[in-house]
Amino acid sequence: MSPDTGIRTLDAIALRNGLRFPHKTALRMDERRLTWAELDARVNRVACAFAAVGLAPGDRVAVLAGNCPELIELYLGCARAGVIAVPLNFRLTPRELSAILNQGEPRLFVVADAYVDQARAVEGSVTGIGARWVIGDGALDGATSYENALAAASSAPRRSPATADETFAIFFTSGTTGPPKGAMVSHANLEANAWNQFVADGSRAQDVNLIGTPLYHMGAVFMAVTYMMLGCTQVVMPRFAPELWLRTLERERATVALLIPTMLNSVLNDPRFEQFDRSSLRLVFYGGGPMPPAVLERALARLQCGFTQGYGLTETLEATFLVGSDHVLGGTPQQRARLASAGREAVGAEVRIVDDAGRDLGSGEVGEVLVRSRSVVRGYWRMPEASAEAIRDGWFFTGDLGYLDEDRYLFIVDRKTDMVVSGGVNIYTKEIEAVLYTHPAILEAAVIGLPDEQWGEIVTATIVIRPGTQVTAEALIDYCRRELAGYKKPRRVYFLDELPKNPSGKILKRELRKALGA
Repeated sequence: MSPDTGIRTLDAIALRNGLRFPHKTALRMDERRLTWAELDARVNRVACAFAAVGLAPGDRVAVLAGNCPELIELYLGCARAGVIAVPLNFRLTPRELSAILNQGEPRLFVVADAYVDQARAVEGSVTGIGARWVIGDGALDGATSYENALAAASSAPRRSPATADETFAIFFTSGTTGPPKGAMVSHANLEANAWNQFVADGSRAQDVNLIGTPLYHMGAVFMAVTYMMLGCTQVVMPRFAPELWLRTLERERATVALLIPTMLNSVLNDPRFEQFDRSSLRLVFYGGGPMPPAVLERALARLQCGFTQGYGLTETLEATFLVGSDHVLGGTPQQRARLASAGREAVGAEVRIVDDAGRDLGSGEVGEVLVRSRSVVRGYWRMPEASAEAIRDGWFFTGDLGYLDEDRYLFIVDRKTDMVVSGGVNIYTKEIEAVLYTHPAILEAAVIGLPDEQWGEIVTATIVIRPGTQVTAEALIDYCRRELAGYKKPRRVYFLDELPKNPSGKILKRELRKALGA
């Protein structure tokens, strides 16, 4: 990408908006507010402060923080300095954090005050960190206050030494199927994704983006980048809770928001839902996990706003979109069926469905989903073998199983690792979960396979029921038997108080298999 046809590096977002909308609010969290001019000035000081501690282009900056305006400043400051951001999942154990830090080898470690104890716990097992900053009032041996570091830095304008195709950040995958891998996401990857999302969302400069998902995760970042490119205000929530999300939506008059399916379901089921004014909400963007059609139809009816679904991974960003015109409540049988799809290819994106031998499959045939686009990363940080396995001839092998219909709508049926093989038959858990979510007593459901001597694996449903309702395992099995072929029905049902999730809200089926399989 040439410098005059794109933003080159993502810090140009702050620079351009600082010139175009100097007095418009860029970031807001509770009572804190930064205009675009103020944000650009702080981004510049962040980059100068990096230089003051000896960081050079290509060095890494690890950040352990919850949602806060400083995290966006650090992302853009890294871009302006040409260094690489390494956002960390704050719920990881010290062992997990140490592994990521040793893999990324950051020279600067930035820690929010709420997580200084976790930072202390990894100090002895991580090498190479030359400087530490603390956001807020927390104390960490040898660390400098983030605000003091910025105050002492030069305010002289800086220009990023990086290019569009260089790595902007290393996003470690959520680890729903195994150990995290560091996806090297470039500036160009995120810009290409933003252009596609502009089209899918009908984005506009007046939008206000409500950030309720974790900013260390790709979902919140690509949503923020998209709407910051238009100069939109970003409202940062410190954490997600359904009532807090509704309250913030009403107070800030937000117009767009990303919600993953479990979050959207919790908002719809919040007992105070009707107490809040939701009239400002123009669009919900959803993705990041299977959306049960029953939940989506309830959302269409209750929120009465536009919806866009994006399908992709950390490594691909958004490959397909189910756009607003596809979200028809009470439509034709074909329209209702396509509510269960992930939509069609984004502009410039290509999708293939292949069998285990890499042969392309026809319409309606289930195989692995492959993606090729300008948003696909070039690989994993310092993992050449994993990179070569995932990306072959420019195609990213997603590990998702799906099929294309006659009009190239993509239907995801399962993760390869989540598919149940019982008696030699492939059973797709997403299909069973979709049925379970139509039962009035079910709040959340996840289906897994557990080892069985006779069948190899048996279909097992894990259920969280709605408060004030009752249902038996036998009743749920009978319910599924009426809607599904007999071999697909759950043979075992577990009732749980909650389902294990990662901080971005994805249900961790490997944790369920580990706990229940034992």
